[in-house]
Amino acid sequence: MFEKPFYNFLYSLFLVGITAAISSYFNGIGMESFYGNLQLSAINPPDYVFPFVWLFLYVLLIISFDMILNHSDKAAIRPAAQMFTMNMFLQVLWCYVFFANGYFLVGFAILVVLNFVNMFMMRMFYRLNKTAMWLLVPYQLWLLFAAYLNWAVVDLNGVMYNF
Repeated sequence: MFEKPFYNFLYSLFLVGITAAISSYFNGIGMESFYGNLQLSAINPPDYVFPFVWLFLYVLLIISFDMILNHSDKAAIRPAAQMFTMNMFLQVLWCYVFFANGYFLVGFAILVVLNFVNMFMMRMFYRLNKTAMWLLVPYQLWLLFAAYLNWAVVDLNGVMYNF
């Protein structure tokens, strides 16, 4: 993408960082208002676990995307970068829908789409850099787990939360 690898790293850091910041903001809205009153799955991790998991996943995302941006096939980078950007957008959208608005069923639908987008992105990354793809596996597993947790919220609390 950029001529200098350092700029690619900064771009990766910026894109994932802005996703993390916006998602965290929306998460905070839900955590402060309604999340503590929800019935959750019996296997829902404690709240303090989530920041550590996300920090780990965001680091992997930064490294993986940086590896793709530094690939020698410049023509193949653009669609992979677009898919990565869509992935980050969907992650923010899910946080907005689920945490900022309490629309649990819509959130679940977004997570289903996000899982498929991420799997497609993994396939694109695999063609460019196998290591970059493998770095996305923990993120994919977390997305599947998040979909289960989101569905449990729908099942236990209804499709939306009335503020």
